[in-house]
Amino acid sequence: MTAAMKLPENIKEYFRKQGEIGAAKRHANLTAEERSQIARKAAQERWAKATTKKGSEKKQRRDK
Repeated sequence: MTAAMKLPENIKEYFRKQGEIGAAKRHANLTAEERSQIARKAAQERWAKATTKKGSEKKQRRDK
Protein backbone atom coordinates (compact mmCIF):
# COMPACT_ATOMS: atom_id res chain seq x y z
CA MET A 1 0.00 0.00 0.00
CA THR A 2 1.35 3.44 -0.86
CA ALA A 3 1.03 6.69 1.04
CA ALA A 4 -1.06 8.09 -1.83
CA MET A 5 -3.82 5.52 -1.19
CA LYS A 6 -6.58 6.78 1.08
CA LEU A 7 -8.47 4.28 3.20
CA PRO A 8 -12.00 4.86 4.47
CA GLU A 9 -12.22 5.75 8.15
CA ASN A 10 -14.06 2.53 9.04
CA ILE A 11 -11.20 0.45 7.56
CA LYS A 12 -8.61 2.51 9.46
CA GLU A 13 -10.56 1.94 12.68
CA TYR A 14 -10.70 -1.83 12.00
CA PHE A 15 -6.93 -2.02 11.49
CA ARG A 16 -6.31 0.08 14.62
CA LYS A 17 -8.45 -2.28 16.72
CA GLN A 18 -6.69 -5.33 15.28
CA GLY A 19 -3.36 -3.73 16.18
CA GLU A 20 -4.53 -3.20 19.75
CA ILE A 21 -5.56 -6.84 20.04
CA GLY A 22 -2.19 -8.03 18.71
CA ALA A 23 -0.31 -5.66 21.01
CA ALA A 24 -2.23 -6.89 24.05
CA LYS A 25 -1.49 -10.52 23.19
CA ARG A 26 2.19 -9.77 22.63
CA HIS A 27 2.39 -7.88 25.92
CA ALA A 28 0.84 -10.81 27.77
CA ASN A 29 3.45 -13.21 26.36
CA LEU A 30 6.54 -11.08 27.13
CA THR A 31 8.35 -11.01 30.44
CA ALA A 32 9.13 -7.70 32.14
CA GLU A 33 12.79 -8.10 31.14
CA GLU A 34 11.90 -8.67 27.47
CA ARG A 35 9.66 -5.57 27.46
CA SER A 36 12.47 -3.58 29.05
CA GLN A 37 14.95 -4.71 26.40
CA ILE A 38 12.54 -3.79 23.60
CA ALA A 39 11.93 -0.34 25.09
CA ARG A 40 15.67 0.22 25.60
CA LYS A 41 16.43 -0.68 21.98
CA ALA A 42 13.64 1.59 20.70
CA ALA A 43 14.93 4.51 22.77
CA GLN A 44 18.47 4.00 21.50
CA GLU A 45 17.24 4.00 17.90
CA ARG A 46 15.19 7.17 18.47
CA TRP A 47 18.22 8.94 19.96
CA ALA A 48 20.45 7.76 17.11
CA LYS A 49 17.92 8.99 14.56
CA ALA A 50 17.56 12.37 16.32
CA THR A 51 21.33 12.78 16.53
CA THR A 52 21.76 11.97 12.84
CA LYS A 53 18.99 14.37 11.86
CA LYS A 54 20.40 17.13 14.06
CA GLY A 55 23.84 16.65 12.52
CA SER A 56 22.49 16.91 8.98
CA GLU A 57 20.57 20.11 9.86
CA LYS A 58 23.77 21.71 11.16
CA LYS A 59 25.59 20.72 7.96
CA GLN A 60 22.84 22.25 5.81
CA ARG A 61 23.01 25.55 7.73
CA ARG A 62 26.79 25.60 7.47
CA ASP A 63 26.66 24.96 3.70
CA LYS A 64 24.44 28.00 3.04
